[in-house]
Amino acid sequence: MTTDTNTRRRFLGRALLLAGAAGTALLRGPTALARTVNDYLSRIRGRVVLRSDPSYLQWWSAMSWFLFLPRRYPDLIVRAKSHEDILAALAYARHNKLRVTVRSGGHNPAHAVLRKGGMLLDLSLLRAVEVDPASQTAWVEPGIHAENLMALLDEHKLDFPAAHTGVVPIGGYVLGGGLGWNMPQRDIACRSILAAEVIMADGRKLIADATQNTDLWWAIRGCGPGFFGVVTRYKLQLYPLYPQMTKSKYLFAIDKLPHLCKALGKVASEKEDRVELLAVVGRFYPPDKPPAERDLVCAVSVFAFANSTEDARELMAPWQRSGMPEQALLKSENKRLTYEQMYAGQETDHSSPNRTAVENIWTDDVATGLQTLAKKMQDDPPPSPRCFALSGWGFSNTREDPTSCVATPSEHYLSWYLMAEEESHVPINRKWMDESVAALKPITRGHYINETDPLHYPEHARECFTQEGWQRLAKLRDKYDPDRVFFSWLGQKEKTA
Repeated sequence: MTTDTNTRRRFLGRALLLAGAAGTALLRGPTALARTVNDYLSRIRGRVVLRSDPSYLQWWSAMSWFLFLPRRYPDLIVRAKSHEDILAALAYARHNKLRVTVRSGGHNPAHAVLRKGGMLLDLSLLRAVEVDPASQTAWVEPGIHAENLMALLDEHKLDFPAAHTGVVPIGGYVLGGGLGWNMPQRDIACRSILAAEVIMADGRKLIADATQNTDLWWAIRGCGPGFFGVVTRYKLQLYPLYPQMTKSKYLFAIDKLPHLCKALGKVASEKEDRVELLAVVGRFYPPDKPPAERDLVCAVSVFAFANSTEDARELMAPWQRSGMPEQALLKSENKRLTYEQMYAGQETDHSSPNRTAVENIWTDDVATGLQTLAKKMQDDPPPSPRCFALSGWGFSNTREDPTSCVATPSEHYLSWYLMAEEESHVPINRKWMDESVAALKPITRGHYINETDPLHYPEHARECFTQEGWQRLAKLRDKYDPDRVFFSWLGQKEKTA
């Protein structure tokens, strides 16, 4: 059994431990309390957990993926099993003037599902998928995990730009944009939303697509955790599955980073759309040692979404011509992989529950950004040796799209992730993050809503959209949720009902 497999199992085991706490509560927790509070709640066939329930803290801790949670407690948690449960939960919220936040899997690093008071509506049990191979489309419920969706699509030789982390559910991922596999060709994932079924604040069920409720469709395509409704199903555009998905990976000494960035910039300008080019700075070498004993290096992954071995070779050619592969400390080249294998081998996913501070930028100068973060990691190491910075070179080829609210203002993407091994690391990480955000401000052109923290940086929520788009979203909130049943983005001050 490989180290990667062992590590992944420990990672998934941690996830199951969190979910298991909730499962134990389901079996042992009292149900009579929730059933007698209100007639609306008595209609819910799923689980209702009140603050007074002895199992509340177990449920609360299982609602966010992360180990170190903010002390924000909803008044109740509703785990829906059906659309009827959602309608009853929203009716209860309206009747009791409770605000609502919606959860698919709790992977938002700002812990957007955890608010002070109100209702947390959990959709993680809604996982049905209906694939139509003839039209290359699928109706997908929000709770299905990326790796499970891709396994289902593989049976039909179909593909979707799903999340790079397999345990991320589709709901929050596509609602907030979705930076997925083969994004340079397939675009940000939300632009593959053909339609959506939505339950609005007043209980209306609507279909939003290119011909009806088009303003709502525009908002669903990228609005993120500030959305003013409950999306119960997405109709997704699917694509043919490439039969020769190929990966090459290299580790480079950190002193080669300036030269490496120059080469990556040239490759990004020459490569075809079917090449995904990622560079990650972290403590990865040598891989057989614990992270604390490793050196800071840059790991480059080159993915080719190809039709044949020869096609993959041609796609990889700009990188091979760069001269960088010969300078790698370690390399693994031209490995044909399935999505199951690609999901299994990512070390940076294994520690994701330990993330305490995450930020990102769209930038025209990703080389400066990555080198700035690398220097800071050398000169002022964050507490955990598992922190890292990720860069996507030539990652987005679409600057404007009038059918989606999401903004991708630059072709390059940079995000960085600070871990905590213990709670005392959290404030240290916050200071480190503040300093790095300030350092990268001159090259920042925008942000990605799913990996930003608008509670600490309220302006970053606005900077995930164009100014016109931000204003339009505010008008649509007034139109569809005038009584403010749904929470907006964290950190945003807005009028109340």
